[in-house]
Amino acid sequence: MVLEELNDFQLFRACGPLYPAFAIESLTSIILGFFFTYLALRIVVRTDVKKPINASWRMFRDYISPAVDEWWTLMKTWPDMPKKKCADRITYCRNLNIAMCVAQAAAAFFSVFRWLHIGNVNGLRYLGYAFTCSLMQAELVVLIAPYVPCYKLNVVFVVLFTHAFLICGWIGSLHEGFLFEDASWELFKSSWDVSILVITNKGIAIGITTFCLLFLCLVQMPFLALCYFWAGGCRAHRDLPYYYLRVMCAVWFTWPAFPCWWLISAEGLGLLGDAKSNAVGFAVLNMISKGGFTVNMLKIGADHRRRWPDAPAPKKSQSWLVGKLQEYDAEFTENQTIQRLQAENAELKAKVMNTPPQEPMPQDAQEEAKNPDKTAESMGRPDTLWV
Repeated sequence: MVLEELNDFQLFRACGPLYPAFAIESLTSIILGFFFTYLALRIVVRTDVKKPINASWRMFRDYISPAVDEWWTLMKTWPDMPKKKCADRITYCRNLNIAMCVAQAAAAFFSVFRWLHIGNVNGLRYLGYAFTCSLMQAELVVLIAPYVPCYKLNVVFVVLFTHAFLICGWIGSLHEGFLFEDASWELFKSSWDVSILVITNKGIAIGITTFCLLFLCLVQMPFLALCYFWAGGCRAHRDLPYYYLRVMCAVWFTWPAFPCWWLISAEGLGLLGDAKSNAVGFAVLNMISKGGFTVNMLKIGADHRRRWPDAPAPKKSQSWLVGKLQEYDAEFTENQTIQRLQAENAELKAKVMNTPPQEPMPQDAQEEAKNPDKTAESMGRPDTLWV
């Protein structure tokens, strides 16, 4: 009867002590999967590969390291962004977007194992926010880097600041209960005297998070918008992205929706008793916020190339992944085959035009050319590869 009287939100919190059981079950499933994968690998390679685990790791490293090295080499150039052209800064932000999307995808996939679901609160989701939201704020600064005062200090500050306040939000979600002590809250509702409110540990952590989010939305981003307008934004300008404010609005209007949803969800005040909608709401908000941000970033690059086609383009180096995918892309492979055949035909025509007249073939050679089957039969058929 006690369980039947609890709603989803209360059950959500009550099942928090089962976290170690869930985590151990996920860990043992992964160990089991790796064990049988290793056995399958040993069956395939038999004794032809002495150390299959080391060989597999080296193969994986050789496939991944070119892309990681290329990305990291570009990331290390962040202090030089004020000296770069707008196209170079857009390219840099595009690579930051890659890291943002990969980190969010990794957090989503690993959440399936329920690791860091302490107190039934998805810690990987908050870690994903802490990493990806920091990069989003950094991109807003990098896009207009030459016109931001104290550029390096601004980038370092906004990245660490955003990361810290989201971790603080995770800590606040781990605490149960209300933001204020129940007795003081009831007195406040009857007298509306703020001085009688007694804040809890959860209230302190959430209060810090709320203040930091308001600082980003009401101070940091308006400051960047002011720098953009002061430098001549929203007008024809070779060194500024025209739709910069669209990217900023993708953050400005979607980030406040996260604490609003948190407030009514099972992780917050539990105003929405259905805990199943908790993850769905955060997933939809993530797709809208980060998806809209990424799409607008792609449009910024395309718009800048369209507006300034004569502007010096950044040095293009084909991505390692693009080269690998093109090998399996049907349309690309077909076009490549057509181009190869056209090149061979052109080369053959050139040879024919430059070939001197040849002497007539002997009679025996002409007969062999007319009847190749008879010649093959007289020489004997080659051995087949099949047993």
